[in-house]
Parts: sequence; C-alpha cells; structure tokens
Amino acid sequence: MGENPMKILHVVGNLDRGGIETWLWQVVPNIAQERYRSDFCTYRSDRGAYAADLEHCGCEFHYIPLGSSPAAIVRFAKCFRRLLREGRYDVVHSHGLLLVGLIVFLAWLEKTPVRIAHSHSTDRKTGGMFSVANRLGLLLNRVLARAFSTHGVGCSVEAGAALLGRRWQEDTRYRLIHCGIDLKPFQAARNLKSQRAALGIGPDAKVIGHVGSFSVAKNHRFLIEVAAHVFRRRADAIFLLVGDGTLRPVIEQTCADLGIGSRVVFAGVSSCVPELMRSVMDVFVLPSLHEGLPLVLLEAQAAGLPCLVSDVVSHEAMISAGAIQFLALARGTEAWADATLSLLEGSAPRPNALREMAETDYNVVICAKHLQGLYSAAQEDMKA
Repeated sequence: MGENPMKILHVVGNLDRGGIETWLWQVVPNIAQERYRSDFCTYRSDRGAYAADLEHCGCEFHYIPLGSSPAAIVRFAKCFRRLLREGRYDVVHSHGLLLVGLIVFLAWLEKTPVRIAHSHSTDRKTGGMFSVANRLGLLLNRVLARAFSTHGVGCSVEAGAALLGRRWQEDTRYRLIHCGIDLKPFQAARNLKSQRAALGIGPDAKVIGHVGSFSVAKNHRFLIEVAAHVFRRRADAIFLLVGDGTLRPVIEQTCADLGIGSRVVFAGVSSCVPELMRSVMDVFVLPSLHEGLPLVLLEAQAAGLPCLVSDVVSHEAMISAGAIQFLALARGTEAWADATLSLLEGSAPRPNALREMAETDYNVVICAKHLQGLYSAAQEDMKA
C-alpha cells in the first residue's frame, strides 16, 4: 500500500440517528485521517442525518438497497461486489448483527484482505420476535461471520457471543471494544429553563426520559403502561420520549386511549440528546427487550441521571457504581412504576460517570485509539 492510507469501507443499514450510527459519526473523525480513509455503504436508506458531517472528514457514500426477496439479495450481492472491486478496499468493516455474515462472505469472494465482523446487539429475543425463517437466517449469518471474517469485534461480551460464539474471547482474532461517546457535550453549562420551555414542560415538573427508536425492541408499550401507573401517584410527573419510528403513531394512540396524552411529550428525533438529558430529564428509563451496549445509557450516566434498565441489557453498561438499577421485565409495570418513583424521590446525589469514563474506551477518543489498534494489527497481518 506504500504511504497511501488504508481504505476502510464501513457497512451499516443507514446513517440516521441511532446507536451504531451515532457512534460511527463520533468515532470516525477521531481516527487518523492521514492513515485511514473511511467510506460508507448503506443498504436500508441513502445517506442520512450524519452523512454531511462525515463527508467533511473525506468520507464517500454508497447506497445499495437490500430487500428480503432472493432476487433482491442477489442484486445487492452483485452491486456490492462491484463496489469492492472498483473501490479496492483494504478493509470491510460490517456493523450490526443480522447481515454481518453476508457482508464478510461477499468481501471474501472479492478477496478483500481484512474483513471485520462487528456485533452491536445481542440475540435475546422475547415475545416471538423472530420467525423460524429468521432464526435460520440468524444461524446462517453466524456461520458465515465466523468462517469468513478475519477479525471480529463485540461492543459487549454478550454482543460478541451473539455473533462470534460463546467462547469468542478465547480466539485471538476477536476483541472487545466498547462503543465510546463524545464527553464534551456533558461538560458544557446547562440551560434548564429554555430547554424545558421549548418542550412545553414546566420548571418544577419531574421528567422521566427515554431515548430510542419506536421499534418493538425498545418496548414502548410497556413504558407507557409504566407511565400510567406513575401518573396516578404523582401529579407533577411527565414522560419525555425522544426518537421516531414506525410504531410512534401506535404509541401516541395508546397514550390517547389511556387518557395520558397530555402528560407524555413526544420530542421526535433530536440532535441535542445530551442537552435534553442534562437540562430536562430527572430519571432515565430503558425497558428494552434486547440491546448490545446502548449509547443512550452511557449518555444518561454521563449526564448524571439515575437509570432504571431492563436486566437483559449488558451490565457492562454500568460505568459508575449505583448509577443503574436493573429490573426484570417479568416483574411487571407496577414494579417498574414503583422503581421509577423511588428514583424520582431519592435524596442521594446523582452519580456522575464522567470522570470514570474519561480514561476508558467509553470515551470516544480512547475508543478510536482501540479501533486504530485493530486496523494497525490488521495492516500488519496483511504484510505478513
């Protein structure tokens, strides 16, 4: 390769505001641009909210739609292989869980030297979320990922195991790299009154916050039932839901049906989540059905928020002792309401994880160094 930068193609569903996407948006600018050139290939939607910022870092973007039919998969495979041939990439870095195996297999067919399978989620599914066909697809994905990747990454121990196998950490090809966050927005001055006023929330309200796409995995229906219990016991409580998605209209209608619509604020997609956490929210609640290592939970701790989280979320997400209360979803919505109210009423100082995060890979600057270490090791492997 001489002195030319290593060419890396990140493959991800889209570049809208989500956990993986936000991490990529924050980590790529912290990677040495003179040594590593990062491009992107998306397959669910073109460009996205973060594309313009990443373009300023010299990234190029490619969109290849991927449907679910066999014909659509074949079309994607042909276009993706053509992209690899024309782009002459040194690295294909595939992010997610369900399609990672297919991506690294196609990269192997094109003899891409470094093929990284990066798992950002667990396979804990409840409520029949996967059909038999999808489960078979997940199994095939795992087989392909392990057989055709040269390197593997898990954002948590459980996320790594979901894609790379239970004993994945014993394999020298694989490593654990936590997805870090940008800590600077959590060090700025807060503006409580203006942030709350913009959302129509009074200065004395007690605000229970949630950030996440309106999808099955985020479990909004459960959250709304928790809210109904909380509202019956605290007149000053407000729920703030940040995000968007296909299930949002259903959740809004559910709030209306339960008669709590006036006390649930739907903020939509926001580019200022840290500000909302620091200036508006009093408690953060995350009743997800499954997660890898959610960035919003790291952000909530950086903001000093007490957190109530489903026990299926990796305990690696707890940065500061006592910052998170894990609770089983099976305990039911009343128990969750009790725990939420307890956090609201607690008199102990809120734990703040900023200092502890600064020296770990939960800090995006250090996370980027770990990622560069992976690429450097791969570069040496290529020369061997």
